[in-house]
Amino acid sequence: MNRRRLFSFFILTLLFYFAAAIADAQPAMAPSRSIRNWTHCDGKTDDDAGVIAAFAAAKNDAFTLVIDCPVFIHVGMDIRHPIFIDSGTTVQFTTNGLFKVDNVQVPAFVIANSVHIRLLGWRIQYTGQEPVNKTVAGYYDNGTLVQNKGYQPSSQFNDRTLTSWLSTNRAVHFAQATPWGGVTNTSAIFFLVGSTKDVVVDNFKAFVASNAKGSQFIPMVFSSILGGNSNGSYNHQMLWTSEHYSIPSNITFSNIDLDGYYMGWQGQFQNATFEHIRAHRYGDLQDDQGGNVGGVDKWFAPPHLIYLNYDPAHTGLENRNIRILDVIDYGIRVGVARDRGGSDSSSGYANSLKIGAIDSVVDGYKSYRPDGFLDILTSRNLKIANVDATYDSSFLNNIYPGIRFPQAPYQQVTFENIRLADKAAITQNGPIWGTYSAANSQITMTNVKVTLNKWAKALANPGPKALASICPPFGGTGHKIDIHYIVSGQVQDCHIP
Repeated sequence: MNRRRLFSFFILTLLFYFAAAIADAQPAMAPSRSIRNWTHCDGKTDDDAGVIAAFAAAKNDAFTLVIDCPVFIHVGMDIRHPIFIDSGTTVQFTTNGLFKVDNVQVPAFVIANSVHIRLLGWRIQYTGQEPVNKTVAGYYDNGTLVQNKGYQPSSQFNDRTLTSWLSTNRAVHFAQATPWGGVTNTSAIFFLVGSTKDVVVDNFKAFVASNAKGSQFIPMVFSSILGGNSNGSYNHQMLWTSEHYSIPSNITFSNIDLDGYYMGWQGQFQNATFEHIRAHRYGDLQDDQGGNVGGVDKWFAPPHLIYLNYDPAHTGLENRNIRILDVIDYGIRVGVARDRGGSDSSSGYANSLKIGAIDSVVDGYKSYRPDGFLDILTSRNLKIANVDATYDSSFLNNIYPGIRFPQAPYQQVTFENIRLADKAAITQNGPIWGTYSAANSQITMTNVKVTLNKWAKALANPGPKALASICPPFGGTGHKIDIHYIVSGQVQDCHIP
């Protein structure tokens, strides 16, 4: 062998071993399988059983399940039809992928005490309809109608389907029925429970048809509740602490688009990110004629785009390390406000954001929904910055403001760079309601600007101090409040201290 051929052989040998070393260093790509292997893929035939089988096969990182066609998932009120998404499941939609779901009072998808889940590129069209009457005739059990008004779909899903799955798959045992989420929450498309962790939802769209009535909107997109930890036994006497219970954590929602919904997110989270969210048409539960808003006797929870709350008595189960970034609530309202004022009892303030959290931040939030912008619940070290919000207090029948503090105490709560405007011709109630609690500390408002067309109390009692009544009260200590009001061309600055 001459030198040139020997040199070429040497170089080829090196390249071969180099390529082999690179291949060994890289993780093997998970195989992919199309949903077509389990379903009809026509968007009309009920493929619930096939989807359940496909998701079960894809768990534990077996393969990436590819949704590349339209699939109809008929859940309705059948407590056995929700699809459980187990640990190690990745589901990727292509541009042709679509799930049509019609779940009513029971979820379409359940993630319970499961980890490492990737839901990518999802497109979901909701085709169901939440009844305005909370009490229905019964429920379905694997296709069989059970007619019993005393046993509703929500409670039967909780006590039979969910508890059975947790017992079989997570060794979670209950000595007695446990209090799970109520009907509003189990009506969600996605139901997240307990120690669910490491979930990514990216490039996701949930919508209804362009001609859908307000009665046909998605009841809730994502619900998240606490649940018992795996490998444990539970009864009503156990303390609600992190020793026994968990809430979903390490969750990322990114690039989310919602169109035609009542509630976007509701529940509890830790170490969670909500970013790049766009929300379009929204409303409140109503009948086909736009009446019975909120449901009969207003049973459905007041709807919000994002509603994160927790019980301060549940140690270690607080909303913590929440990041809400770059949100636009376009506020395209379908239907009327649920409360009319006067003798009509108030049942809730359907604003865009309702949040109670610790060590959390909201940054870059735009809301144009007429119902209002914000409720702050009990919080500590919460910062809300760079907000542009409008609302219409006359749409709310002059009952609610643009921002409220309904659940004290508040500690180290900061507002920075806030723009709030009431579009009503005359504002009857203060656009920001304060908080009287003496337990509050270090509430800070910097560069907060509020614009009103006219202030009713100033019109009724004109004078140099007429605008002073617009300043909200803040009980407690250590506050630094700087709100700049512009009302009918006049300026009123509220300062504490």
